[in-house]
Amino acid sequence: MKPKPDQHIPIITLSFVLNTGLLVLFCFQLSLPVWAGNSDEDQQKVWIYLDEKQIGSEDFIPLDVQQRTLNRLLKKSLITRDHFSDGVPGNNIRSQIEQYVTEIVFYSRSLKAYSAYIIDSDITYIKSLPFIKTIEPVKFYRRKTPLEPLNKLEKSTGSFDFYGNSYDQLQQLNIPEVHDSGYTGAGVRIAIIDAGFNKEHSAFQYIIDNDRLIAEWDFIFKDNNVQDEISADTTSYPQSRHGTSVWSVIGGYVPDVLIGAAYGAEFLLAKSERIGSESILEEDLFVAAVEWADENGADIITSSVAYRDFDNGIGDYQLEQLDGKTTNAAKAINWAFERGILSVICTGNELQYFPQDGGLLTPSDAYGALGVGAVDRNGQIASFSGHGPTADGRIKPDLCALGVDVYNATIYTPNSYSYSNGTSFSTPLVAGSAALLMEKYPSLPPIKIIELLKSKSNRSSTPSDRYGWGIPDVYRSMFEYDSTRISFWEPDKARIYALPNPAITGVTFAFRWTHVIPTETQLYLKIYNLLGQLVWSTNLVPQIAGNDEFTYWNLRNFSGDIVPSGVYIVAVKDKHTTIRGKCLILH
Repeated sequence: MKPKPDQHIPIITLSFVLNTGLLVLFCFQLSLPVWAGNSDEDQQKVWIYLDEKQIGSEDFIPLDVQQRTLNRLLKKSLITRDHFSDGVPGNNIRSQIEQYVTEIVFYSRSLKAYSAYIIDSDITYIKSLPFIKTIEPVKFYRRKTPLEPLNKLEKSTGSFDFYGNSYDQLQQLNIPEVHDSGYTGAGVRIAIIDAGFNKEHSAFQYIIDNDRLIAEWDFIFKDNNVQDEISADTTSYPQSRHGTSVWSVIGGYVPDVLIGAAYGAEFLLAKSERIGSESILEEDLFVAAVEWADENGADIITSSVAYRDFDNGIGDYQLEQLDGKTTNAAKAINWAFERGILSVICTGNELQYFPQDGGLLTPSDAYGALGVGAVDRNGQIASFSGHGPTADGRIKPDLCALGVDVYNATIYTPNSYSYSNGTSFSTPLVAGSAALLMEKYPSLPPIKIIELLKSKSNRSSTPSDRYGWGIPDVYRSMFEYDSTRISFWEPDKARIYALPNPAITGVTFAFRWTHVIPTETQLYLKIYNLLGQLVWSTNLVPQIAGNDEFTYWNLRNFSGDIVPSGVYIVAVKDKHTTIRGKCLILH
C-alpha cells in the first residue's frame, strides 16, 4: 500500500506524440516543483536524483569493473574515488524506488540519479522518500538536419600507395609520418557513441580478426549487437550508416583503399541514438553509454552526435545554458574527464540555425570535452561548422580537422566507400590523433593530451572562436613537445610534493589540479608549522583538472624572516578537496 501524500500539489503538464511513436511530457513549475498528467495512467521517463547527504557508503554495492579501468583510475584519474562513482545503490534504496516506478532503466553514477519510467500520479509519493533530492524529465534531443550531407559515392582507386583516397585527411594532420614512426594507436581503447555500426564491412575485418572489437552494446534494444536488426531498425535512414562511416575514419584498415587515423587501436561500440526522419537521442542513453565506456576501460570517448534542441522544440537550450556544466550530457563528459577519459566531441553542423551565437552543440561545450570543428582541404573553416564561445567565454572548437570530402566506408556493400561532409568526420580524425599520442604517453591525463595537440597546431599562437587552436600537427606534437609547457610526471592526486625535500634555500610545491570545473572561490596555498600556526600563504588561480601547479617559497614568513629548521605542513583546500604535503627545512 503506497503512503498518502501530506498534500495535493497542483501541476501543469504538456504532452506530445512524436512521429516515432514516443510520448514525451514536459512539466512546468508553478510556485513549487510540481507534476501532474492528463490521467492517472500517463507515464513519462524521469531522472530521480539521490541526495548524497542522506546516503552513506553502506547503501552502495561496489561496481565490478575491468582491471583496465582500475589501472586508468590509478594512473590518470583526477578525483578521490567515492561510492557514488564506484558503486550502485543496494537493494535498500532500489526496492523503495521500485514501489513507485513502472521500470528502472539504469542508475547513473555520474549524475547520482536513476533513469526510470513513472506514472505521473506517483511522483508525489516518490518525492517523499528521504533520500530523493529532486525529479526531472529525461530530455529527448533532436537534430534539425541529416547526420551528414553526402557528396558522391565511389570506390577508391588507390590514388596513393597504402592510404588510398584517405591520404589527404590524414596528411593534413601529419599522421602518415606518425604511422611511419611505428605508432598506430595500439593499446589505446576508444569508445564510439553513435547510432549503429555495420561490422561486416571489410574496413573492420582487421580489427575483428585481431580481437580488437572489445565490446558492444545497443542501449536502445538492450542487447550486445550494434548492427542493424531488421525487425527493430526499420527506418528510412539505416541506423548503422553514420556510425559505420565514423568508425572507419578512426579504425578502418584496407591498404591502398582506406586507412584510419588510429587503425591499431581497440574499440568499444555503443549504439544510443534512434534514426528516423529526424534523429532522436534520449539523454539518459547517452549518459549510460559514457558510463559503460568507463566500466569497459575506455581511454577515449568519441561522439559525432551532439545536440541543442529538444523534440518538438519545447525547452531548447539557450546559449547561456551551454556553459560546460549545465546539460546532463556535459555533466557526464566532465565526470569521465575526471576519471581519466578524454572525450572528443563534434561541435555540430548547425551554424545556419544559430548564426547569432555560432551554433555550438552540447556536450561539446563541456569543460572535459575536446570540441572539434571542420575545415576543407585548404584549411579554411567549413561553412556549416559550429563554434563558440561557450556561455562562460571559453573558445570552442578546440581543434579542427578535415570535414569536407572525408573518405569513409559506407553500408551499401562490404566494399563501398564515399566522401562525406560534417564535423562528424573531423571528430574521429582528432580522436585518432589523440590515440596516437596516448600510445606514446599512456599515463598522461586528458588535459595533457589536449595541450600536446594544441601546442603544435597551426593557430596555436592566435586561437579563435571559429578555428580554436587550428589543425594539429600530430607528428610534431608527439616528438617536438615543449618540455617547459608540458610536464611529464605522475603525481599522487591527494599529495603536494616539496621539491627539493629537505629544503635549504627554497622549495617548490607541486601538485595537480583535480576538478574539471575550476572553483570560482579564491584559493590559497598555506604553510603551517607543527604547532598549527600559519607561517606563510599565497593565493592561487584555479585551473582545469590535469594542469600542474608549481609554487615557490623562499622559506620566509609573513614578516620576511627565515623560518626555523623543522617540519612544515602545506595544504590547499577548496569546497571539494583538501590536499596536503610536508617538507623538512634545514639551515
